[in-house]
Amino acid sequence: MKRLATACLTPLALLACLVAPALGSERWQPDPVDFELAPEQGLVSAASAGGVVSRPLRAPARFNLVGLRWRGRTEPHVAVRVRRDGRRWSRWQALDAHADHNPDPRSGERAVAASDPLWVGEADQVQYRLSRRVPALRLHFVNVEGTATARERAATALRRAANSVATSVISALAGGEARAQGERPPVVSRAAWGADKCRPRSRPEYGTVRAVYVHHTVSLNDYSPEEAPGIVLAICRYHRNSNGWNDIGYQALVDKYGVLYEGRAGGLDKPVLGAHAQGYNAQASGIASIGDNTAVGLSDTALDSLAGYIRWKLTIHGQPLTGSTTLTSAGGATSRYPAGRRVRVPRVLGHRDTNSTACPGSALYYQLDDLRNRVATGEPLPGVATFLTASLSAPSTRYGGVVTLTGALTDAALTPLAGKPVRVQVLRGSRWRTLAQLTTDSTGAWSTPVLPVRTRLVRATYAGDPVWRRSFSPEQLLRVRPLVKLAPGATTGVRGARVRLTGTVAPRKRRVYQVLQQRIRGSYRQVGVKSVRVRAGRFRSSFVPAFAARYRVYVLARADAATAAARSRVRTVEVTPTPASAIPSRARGR
Repeated sequence: MKRLATACLTPLALLACLVAPALGSERWQPDPVDFELAPEQGLVSAASAGGVVSRPLRAPARFNLVGLRWRGRTEPHVAVRVRRDGRRWSRWQALDAHADHNPDPRSGERAVAASDPLWVGEADQVQYRLSRRVPALRLHFVNVEGTATARERAATALRRAANSVATSVISALAGGEARAQGERPPVVSRAAWGADKCRPRSRPEYGTVRAVYVHHTVSLNDYSPEEAPGIVLAICRYHRNSNGWNDIGYQALVDKYGVLYEGRAGGLDKPVLGAHAQGYNAQASGIASIGDNTAVGLSDTALDSLAGYIRWKLTIHGQPLTGSTTLTSAGGATSRYPAGRRVRVPRVLGHRDTNSTACPGSALYYQLDDLRNRVATGEPLPGVATFLTASLSAPSTRYGGVVTLTGALTDAALTPLAGKPVRVQVLRGSRWRTLAQLTTDSTGAWSTPVLPVRTRLVRATYAGDPVWRRSFSPEQLLRVRPLVKLAPGATTGVRGARVRLTGTVAPRKRRVYQVLQQRIRGSYRQVGVKSVRVRAGRFRSSFVPAFAARYRVYVLARADAATAAARSRVRTVEVTPTPASAIPSRARGR
């Protein structure tokens, strides 16, 4: 019996040691882990127009959050999707390459080239797209759920169960406790979301608070209330451990359920510098909506929480709740204004108002009027809310082409609003210009052709009236692909003899790129890329074949602010060791 008791004691002791960290009155949190992957080692599955698409990559362990970091100042378009074994891939999620989310120039924190982090729930595979190659690329992963490995998943399950029992018993014995919050709205403290596992690197720096920026984190929107504290911790770990910042970039955050979270240490009530709006951090505070608000706005509950925090924040710093203020730009790569420029802005503003970014997403940005009214009065804007949709018949078109923009105007119950004036607008520089004025039909619908000459953002607006609130559609990016044409030319050549090319590009470009491929062992391999100057929309180029082989050549116009990438048709050139005229006609026909 003694031997049996001793044998049973060892597993019980091990189990007790395993669950001991979770036996307390507070919600137990597993220790977060960070890990990275360098995918540039032959893991690219496709490349076109200078961009790359990775192969599906298996992460070193399961992760909850992922982001990309690289060296230099390049800011490519970034998109990521993830998958867990046995499940489908998620949709592609675009991520800002966030030089705009960075410390101010000459502050104590470093600025890095990186994407926004993406909360994914839990996944073990990832795939990324970049509009251009970047040096020293790294994928940074964070796991805050204790599920990185099979061993950790088993231990976490036991500890969560033990913690659930312990907190229930202690809560029942202790009874409820009510704490007065005063004027400050209820906020989940740093201690409550696990900031002891994301301590600041150094002491905070201080500035002033003249305004409050509104952001979104671009995380996927399908998270649960229980996941939200872990999202805040994961963002903090990414900002500190991947970006190298002092702490989480925002002074506060709000989840889609309306729960507020304390952000950067000390920044809740003090003018602590954040890292959320490069060029303006020393003069403003920032709060981020946890989620992607590109197409989905915040609920009334979340807007009320956001407004309550901003009202309190402006008040304790002696600022009015309405009107505008002046900020002085400290410069930076994405500031819309050079260093030293004085900029007049609303006291409650979106990140895009001073930086070249889509943040806080079109849907939330167009709720800012409502948010400002809630900050000032505690009430939503008067009138009945309206919703305006807009969609393009195609996301891109060739130069000179036509696409159709369609949409509908409804109320909150999706009842059509007929006979209402709608304007279609295009963003030129920093101003929206009206392209067309339309009237909704009996179903609330409207439609108009759009003839773009360069890549532009387009949207629709409804000005509102005494009964109905004004509204804006989500912005649609309409990409224009240039027309790149090769003029007819030689399809045969001789080794060592120059093969000449001519062609045109519209709209006009300064440069295009000649891409040469050679057939080697049954497949075409790229053997050269040459920059070609364009004059008055025309270009001339050439190449000298080094071998008797079959070549393919085309001309590429790379993506820029004016147009998307596009290329000419491919021309095949058969190169022989002797002049083509010396080859029998039967051989030439092969």
